[in-house]
Formats: sequence, structure tokens, C-alpha cells
Amino acid sequence: MFKTEVLVIGGGATGAGIARDLALRGAEVTLIEGSDFAFGASGRCHGMLHSGARYAVTDPISASECAIENKILKRIADFCIEDTGGFFIGLPNDDECYPDLFMSACRKAGVDAIEISVNEAFKEEPLLSENIVASIDVPDASIDPFMLVLGNIESARSAGSTALNYHLVRKFDVRESRIEKVYVENLRNGSIDEYRPEIVINATGAWANHIAALAGVSIDLTMDKGSMVVLGRRFTHRLINRLRKPSNGDIVVPNYSSSIIGTTSITVSSPTSTSVSEQEVDLLMREAAMMMPPINASRAIRAYAGIRPLVSRKGGDSREISRTFQLIDHSEKGIENLISVIGGKLTTYRLMAEKVSDIVCSRLGISASCRTSLEPLSIPYGEMHNKMIGRGSPTVEIQTHENNGELRRDEVVCSCEKIKRQEVEFWASHPDVRGLSDVMRRTRAGMGYCQSGLCVFNLLTMLIEYSDTDPLYLLTEYLKEREKGIKPVLLKGQIVEEIFKECLLNGVYHISDLAEALRNEENAEGRN
Repeated sequence: MFKTEVLVIGGGATGAGIARDLALRGAEVTLIEGSDFAFGASGRCHGMLHSGARYAVTDPISASECAIENKILKRIADFCIEDTGGFFIGLPNDDECYPDLFMSACRKAGVDAIEISVNEAFKEEPLLSENIVASIDVPDASIDPFMLVLGNIESARSAGSTALNYHLVRKFDVRESRIEKVYVENLRNGSIDEYRPEIVINATGAWANHIAALAGVSIDLTMDKGSMVVLGRRFTHRLINRLRKPSNGDIVVPNYSSSIIGTTSITVSSPTSTSVSEQEVDLLMREAAMMMPPINASRAIRAYAGIRPLVSRKGGDSREISRTFQLIDHSEKGIENLISVIGGKLTTYRLMAEKVSDIVCSRLGISASCRTSLEPLSIPYGEMHNKMIGRGSPTVEIQTHENNGELRRDEVVCSCEKIKRQEVEFWASHPDVRGLSDVMRRTRAGMGYCQSGLCVFNLLTMLIEYSDTDPLYLLTEYLKEREKGIKPVLLKGQIVEEIFKECLLNGVYHISDLAEALRNEENAEGRN
């Protein structure tokens, strides 16, 4: 039995931010996550740090929240932010009145937007369409969501809280309108642990209704799928947005060595409905190519989707639902110590955490004020972490002596993303890491244009030094997950690479045959 003042369920940006905020105020906090940290919507966004401009016309509350939080995050989390700036560009068929409406709305929301000439925009971004008729400079930026979440986790731990991934909530024990016990399965060893919290925070995003149902209450939630396409090169220094109301394919985010096109907006019925269709890929690339024509001929290397947990509204287009957030005190529905938080954006996670923590501290009698807007986040990788903007110029040391450990640690093991052995080894030996996807989320190894085709065995070799799991299982589980994102873009230039990988993995190493033999062996053991 574990006692804790606050049990935070959910290891995305919001949950991690709540754990950090409460720990800094002196609360006793335990955070549990059913998968890896940033596995849900936090890690499945386009990596845009909003200036607020995108929502200035249609969603002014969200715009104001983003404008304030944009400045705070650039100050406290600069290690995972590339302060690129952004352009909103207008095309000939766009609404001629929209630029004036946009500028007025930005001023009201506190967004620093500046009109610039088309020539100035071309000078900075020469791959823009020659047809653009308007351009506005805004303080958007590119952010690494995985490092942001891990920075919050690290900060929360440094302040005394406990944060556990791969711990899944199975059941609540509700007595006299309170959650008395929470039963949590440790997915690493199958054990069931009991927690006795004073307050439970439900910060599980699209899974919020599932967790609420364990306590016998429900949440009006709209699940909105946003699909994105990753291109195998970086087209611009800045983020590029279409100067119109938010729609499909009107954002291109420079992200390390790649570009990410976002996003669609489709209402779905399950938090696991993250598959992306070829039609969505076509739509996103076609729309983005209007802003930057070279996208038409570029190679898409991956597609993925995240599920936005939006504050529900009956009927209409899910794009018209506000991107602001909502705190739900379930005491009104009969559960005194359960609070849920839904909606919001990655950019506003810190504000959401502050508001939740204010309520929790009030109930616990803690008078300390929020400090998260002032104190910088801990850097997950310490001094060895490559600042996002600096990873483009690695020092590549080729291994020349088998026994020279220092040279070997400088060896580049993922040439697409220029990831060194020492970085992968650090995370492979970390107690939070369970599989190859966990290593990938922390290092970007395998995220580049080869999609792990050339580096996967390097990564596996390092991981199995610290893992008791069968290497073949680790490999096949990772490859199955990667395939989901590759299938929708096969006809966008990726099929040749996949044929090569098929020849390498199954023609040379016979991975499929070995995996089949392993399954047969496991089935036979099960029957015995």
C-alpha cells in the first residue's frame, strides 16, 4: 500500500506539468502513466509552439493563453525550443478581408504580429510560392514535445515527486463518495500495487472518460483526430502558416532535419483511432504545396495522428470547438476527491497545470504559490543534451580503435539524425526505458528519412545490454509500430526504401521467419 497526497494519472505534458507544479509547492505527488511518457497526444502533435496567431480570429481565449505561455516557455524551456519565428502567408484565392481582421484580432489577443512585404518574406524563405499576396511575421516556434515532457518529469522528480511510466490504472475502490484506493498494474512485472491518495487528478487526455468511468462518472468529451505528414527534408527556417481560418494542411513546421505538415480535424470515437489514410496524406500535401510548391515533389517518410480531447459541443465542425481547457471538479457528481482536466494545447500545458494545482493546494491547505513560470525546467539529458538548434553540426568521430571507449562513444549510430552512441547508451540504460520506441522518443534515433532501416540493429545491440527482454521481441514490436506510419505514405516516395528494408530484414536476416518460430514456441509452451 502506497500513500500519497496527490495521485496524478497521465504522463503527458499536462500530467507532468501538474506533478512538477505541485512538487515545487511542497505537495507529496505520485504520477503514473500507463505507457511511456508523452505516448499520447503530447508526443503526437506537430511540435508547434503557438504564438496565438492561429486562433486570434476564431478562438480569442486560446489565442491570449498561447501568447502568454509562448513567452514563458521560451524562457523556461529553451533547451527544447528552436525559436524560428513564423510567417502567415496569403494566397490569391484567400479572403481579401482576412489579413486586416487577423491583425486586429492579434492586437486584441496580445500576439506580436507584424506585416512585412512579400519581398521580405521571399528573402528569408525563397521556397515560398511566387503567388503569395500577403505575409505577416509572428513569434511561433518549433518545440520538441518529448523533451518538454521529460524536462517536466525530471523537474518533478528533482522536487521530490515520484513518476512511474508503464503503470496502468486498473480499478478504483470508491467508498462514501471518495476514491479510497487505486489499483495499479506494474506492466514491467505484472504486479498490482495499491495507492491510497487524498486527491486523484485525471490528466489522461483522450482517455479521460475511461478513467472517469472507473469512478462511476462521465465527461462530455469530443475526441478529435489530427493527422500529420513528415517530409524527409527541411524546407524553411520558419514555421509557415496559411493566412486564413484554421483548416487542413495550412501549417508546415520545421522540425530538426524534417518538415511536418499539419493537420486534419476529424471526430473519432476511440482514443486509439490514430490510423492515417492515404486520402488524408494527399489532402495535407496538396494544401501545403500551395504555400510551398516543392512539397509536391518531396518525399513523405511518415504519417501519424494524435487525438485531441476537446471540451464537447453538440453538432457542428470540431474545428469550431475552442482549444482552451476545462477543469472538472467531480464532487458535483458525487466523487469528492477526483479532478479532471481536458482540452488545451501543448503550448498551454503549464497554465493548465497551474490552475489544477491551485485547486489541489487549496484543498490540502498548502499556501505556496506557483513557481513554474519562473524556474527553468531541468534538462533531461543534463550537460550531454544537444540543444535542439545545435544538433545540425555534430562532431563525427569514426571508430578507429576497437578498444578506445571514448572514440566509440562519439560514433554516430543514427546518421539521419546524427545521434551519437553515448546518447543512445545513456537512455538505453535509463530505468524509464523499456523498448526501442522509448529510446527513439528520447533521442530521435530512427525518426529520420531511413525510418530506422539502417540504424535499428545498432539501437537494438545497445538496448539489449540493459534489457532482459528477448531481442527478437523488442525488434518485431518496434518494426510493427513503425510500419503503421509508413503504409499511408508508400506512394509518396517511400516504397523504394521499404522494398530495400524488406530485403534486408527478411531476405538477409529472416526476421519474419524467426518471429513466426518464436510465436509457435510461445504457443506450444502455453498449451503445455
